[in-house]
Amino acid sequence: MQARSLAAVVVVTTLLSSAVAQVRWTPRFEEAMQLARAESKVVLLAFNLAGERANDELVADHYKDPVLGKLSQFTVNVFCSIATEPRVPGVTAQQQQSAEQQARLQVLKIGPGEDVIAPQHVFVGPDGAVLSAVSYRITKGELEWAWVDAIRKVDPGFQWELSNSARAPGRLSFGAVERGQNGKPPTKEEVVEALKEVRKSRMAAMRNLAEIELLMKSDQPEAIGFVDSTLNGLQANWVAGALDTMGMISPKAYHTVIGGHLSHRDESVRLAAAGALERLAEPKAWAALAKQYKLEKADKVRGRLLRAMASCGPTQKETLTQIDKVMAKEPDAGMRSQALLALAQVDDKPKVHEGLRAALRDPSAKVRSTAAFVLASRRDAEFALTLEEAAAREEELETKAWLEAAAKVVRGGDGAAFKNFLQQVLGEVVPRAGLGGLGGRGAGAGGGRGGGG
Repeated sequence: MQARSLAAVVVVTTLLSSAVAQVRWTPRFEEAMQLARAESKVVLLAFNLAGERANDELVADHYKDPVLGKLSQFTVNVFCSIATEPRVPGVTAQQQQSAEQQARLQVLKIGPGEDVIAPQHVFVGPDGAVLSAVSYRITKGELEWAWVDAIRKVDPGFQWELSNSARAPGRLSFGAVERGQNGKPPTKEEVVEALKEVRKSRMAAMRNLAEIELLMKSDQPEAIGFVDSTLNGLQANWVAGALDTMGMISPKAYHTVIGGHLSHRDESVRLAAAGALERLAEPKAWAALAKQYKLEKADKVRGRLLRAMASCGPTQKETLTQIDKVMAKEPDAGMRSQALLALAQVDDKPKVHEGLRAALRDPSAKVRSTAAFVLASRRDAEFALTLEEAAAREEELETKAWLEAAAKVVRGGDGAAFKNFLQQVLGEVVPRAGLGGLGGRGAGAGGGRGGGG
């Protein structure tokens, strides 16, 4: 009898642990909104599109995370998707489709003829007003931060100790959602047709850019193999452009294709490959990045490789070791600034904060400005006074303005001032998704970011 009782306890404990170990969903939209009003809770609307890398990462990983699972108990959570197959436990295909339709019409005020960018997390107050939203790829730490921030907008006294990986998402917006068009993954039939078309034209890639771009969105082996072999026959500037596009629209399986160009003889190609892998954020790419980082001679590429290492391996100790070396010994201010951008992506808050405090006293105005940008991006509220003190002693006027702007952001202000920081201060060129600029009859200029990147 005692053995049976013990077994029953084990079963109950296991069930409770399982419930906490993943996000808890309310299947019906109407029920969720009623519950939120009755209990004065925040509603999380999670918009998701099947078959796209950032969307699939959320379903396969983030929504099964025990920290996020525990956090989900304090909100009402609704999974919204047009997918014809169930995506998360406890929610049928019909329920997720109905929730997507009702959420877009009643909360987002977006009609049936317009996409809701996916993935996108929209936090809604008990009164139905949008509190904040984050579109495209998000790390688990970023989702945790946004989730807690939304709860505290309704319940300022909410007690929650953020994890070391928690930081504000770069694409966080308050009171509104991002509008645009999803680039849906191609079907198997579309891939077959695209391959037929390019082969019919005797592999003339530049005359079939629309088909090549479609293949880049597919993780089918035939598509990946064709894109890989096609790149080997292109000029360096075309390869770089193709890598930029893959970094934005391709599934994570393309990390092997992109990684194959990390050692390309042309610096622009290596730079594009590193940038693409940073956006892809695939852990399996870390080893190739670390290997090339040790061999790379061009500072511009080394900086981007370090950022990609942090994105693909935010918990890798070697990434942090290399960042520390750069910050301590690298004479080039641009390289130290790149190391700060890498540091911002590391899942070790104490080390990140230590590095940022030191960077605020760096002899280079560029590095001090970059530290302000990183702190504003992460919205590290505990740095408000530190930033104000740094601004008070700053003699370089432009840097002083960045520090003052960052202090306002971490105190809850708008981060719009930093929108073009990377281009303006660090001279970074933001790539455009799509192959339309490479010549030929081209693909669509926008390229369909596909909700991912």
